[in-house]
Amino acid sequence: MRGSVFKNKSGHWRGAVELPRVPGGTRKQQSIYSKAKKGSMEQKKDVQRKVNELVYEIENNLYLNESNATMEKYLKEWLKVYAAENLEETTSELYEMYVNVHINPILGKLKVKEIKPMQIQEFYNEKMKDIELENGKIKKGLSTNTIGKLHCFLNRAFDDAITNRTIKYNPCQGVKRPKKKKYKPVICKENSFDALLKETKGTLDEVLILLAGICGLRRGEIFGLRFIDVDSINFRLTIFQTKVRFNGKWIIKEPKNETSARTISVPEFVTSTISTYLTALKVVPELIFSEFQPDAYSKHFKQLLNTHNLPPMRFH
Repeated sequence: MRGSVFKNKSGHWRGAVELPRVPGGTRKQQSIYSKAKKGSMEQKKDVQRKVNELVYEIENNLYLNESNATMEKYLKEWLKVYAAENLEETTSELYEMYVNVHINPILGKLKVKEIKPMQIQEFYNEKMKDIELENGKIKKGLSTNTIGKLHCFLNRAFDDAITNRTIKYNPCQGVKRPKKKKYKPVICKENSFDALLKETKGTLDEVLILLAGICGLRRGEIFGLRFIDVDSINFRLTIFQTKVRFNGKWIIKEPKNETSARTISVPEFVTSTISTYLTALKVVPELIFSEFQPDAYSKHFKQLLNTHNLPPMRFH
């Protein structure tokens, strides 16, 4: 029986209702009281009515099972229960970084049920500020795009808290989300591309630039490419895997979705250039371009452009 009404030793009618268990918590009861005359039928009826109403809310999932959990405690539990089961490892790691690096230092000690939209807005404003370090250098604040990702993360976590009847209202709904700035890539002009190929002819750089510029492969796809993924007879490349950063290390994983795992036809000179490069190696490694990690090559590519007085652009 979830609810009961009884007369205690002092002669008052009292009620007790078994509450839903909070995840990770113990089973609790809520006591019901009435201000009506001690021991009267009016007191008993009032207590019974309140017990019935609370039982109805619980049984129809209308009861708000508020807890005193802090943001730090709630998000830790939320990541374990929801994120671990529904997210890729790399995304889960990103969410843990959001919590530990950005959210906990500012919002972590606040109770989930007490978070207001203004506090979320102040949090965003604070994270976007530039900070002057002790050495005089400036640490740039988070971009509006990153704040947008943080907003999506918090919004989902608060929505799940509503689903679990932990809070009534999602404070993110009252926050003005920063406008996302559309990234405008620097497109390499034809004459610059030709000059870059001329300066790198016969080197590893030439192969990588062809794969990125002619074939349109992403950086992670290029550095996840294997010898067996190159079909020099039919002039095709197959993307089976990609190289990404996880837990501070570079790992090999499957592409994000089915469309990313693909076979593409490429010009004959691309596969022949790859073959020429591989033939020059004494030992062909499992990953063709294991000489560099993706981030290290991006830095090398930047220096390459500076060396040959070419306009700046991202390799990725």
